Amino acid sequence: MNLSIKKFVIFACVLASISVLNCQRNAYCADNEDDKISIPIVSLNLTKVLDIEGIPKNDSKSLIPAPLKKGCEHQIVTGIQSRLMELGYMEEDKSTSYYGDTTEDAIKKFERQLGMPTDGICSLEVYSILMSKNAPSYEVKRRYQGDDIKVLQQQLYELNYLLYEDDVNGYFGKKTETAVMEMQKSNDLKQTGTIDLKTLNFLYSENVKAYTITNKSDPSIIRTYQLRLRDLGYYFGECNGFYGDDFRMAVRMYQLNNSQLSDGFISPSTKFSLDSKYARPFSLYLGQRSNNVKTIQDRLVELNYLEESQAKGYYGEFTAQAVALFQQNNGLEVTGAVNGETNRVLNTEEAIPSSEGPIKFVKQFVIDTIEIKKNLEKTQDVGNVEDLLKVSMLKLGSKYVWGSRGPNTFDCSGFVFWCLNQVGVNVSYMTTYNWRFSTQFERVEKFEDLIPGDLLVINGHMGIVAENETIVDASSSNGKVVHRDLDEWWRERFIIGFRIFSSDGQITEG
Repeated sequence: MNLSIKKFVIFACVLASISVLNCQRNAYCADNEDDKISIPIVSLNLTKVLDIEGIPKNDSKSLIPAPLKKGCEHQIVTGIQSRLMELGYMEEDKSTSYYGDTTEDAIKKFERQLGMPTDGICSLEVYSILMSKNAPSYEVKRRYQGDDIKVLQQQLYELNYLLYEDDVNGYFGKKTETAVMEMQKSNDLKQTGTIDLKTLNFLYSENVKAYTITNKSDPSIIRTYQLRLRDLGYYFGECNGFYGDDFRMAVRMYQLNNSQLSDGFISPSTKFSLDSKYARPFSLYLGQRSNNVKTIQDRLVELNYLEESQAKGYYGEFTAQAVALFQQNNGLEVTGAVNGETNRVLNTEEAIPSSEGPIKFVKQFVIDTIEIKKNLEKTQDVGNVEDLLKVSMLKLGSKYVWGSRGPNTFDCSGFVFWCLNQVGVNVSYMTTYNWRFSTQFERVEKFEDLIPGDLLVINGHMGIVAENETIVDASSSNGKVVHRDLDEWWRERFIIGFRIFSSDGQITEG
């Protein structure tokens, strides 16, 4: 049989197969009344099914397996992967001839887009559509579900467009559609509620704008955080969904006490902190210096507990004694520190002023400094390795700024300081040099003993060890927070490590 006859026979077989498959396809790929997903029409004139000339003679390995599925290895898989990457179903990478988990998952997404059963098998029909110029690009919309939807929802949650972690569930419902539209609106994209390739790429770009809760936000959302800040002792007004000056002040006070940018608006970083169980309740105590301290002191001056000359924003022993006297006179627990309840009473019209006049010397009202310090030891939830790594990943891409401690810009030690404090591990800010001599946590003397969640210190730099021999750090050379390999470069420069969490989840001691 000559070559022309061979070509004709093969083409006739392929045409017959596609005709049969088209009949089968019509049985299960008709438009769905609920989802309105339809399959594109395949034109044989545009579909390159097989390059006959490209198959070497007498090479049985070049024949296409039918069907292609997970575990197969064939040269045609390289072209399938390249096409899937081009259409956005796989991440860009060097194509291989192996049909593994990633290829199977990409084919499932493509089948979902076509409205077909998602078995991850590249049948002749799927291959024909994939290679046609009519093949649809990656796109997800209402009523779709899958692991990729969950990943996209996580990004929307971290950017504040989805407000609750329970919304990250793998199902593209009304909430997700609304969140996508809000994201598109904020970033000057066409408001379709659908994540196409343009929206997908922008969602993960450095230019994407996050959603900030302000006075223009949904009142029900504002009320949620009014209730949260009331529980934490920062807000005492009505929980009415109105973003007034008193609520903004409460947000600012929370931000100051929780290592956040104190602007009075709930950014993704502030929201993440408020939603976590590590959110610090209102607390002012001996040794602090802040505008919040000055506000408390001014109120103590009004109520005749403190001399005006002592109201300078530093919480010293005069302030502690004045607070203790106020607490005694107003039937509160006498601690010398200001918690949420003390703050609430202090700012009411019913607050009882001092009849004895302001504190003149620190022994006027006896409460030992040691006792005051003991009162600062509060029981607070503390995170674990998983929480620490999650917080560190939240800040990937944040700009590197020398000397910055967050929440949106960092240097290397400022990044570690911010991450630890976000998971309830209270540490003071230290430079990388001073970290070398820290005795607060268990020291790790050998590079090979490092595990995820440990801190790694080299000369002039530090970071947080992550899974799979990687590290997260605020990199000056990259100009941002990055996640990269923990390779020989780090090993050669290793000075010391610190284990923050023990195997039983407790904070270690040096």
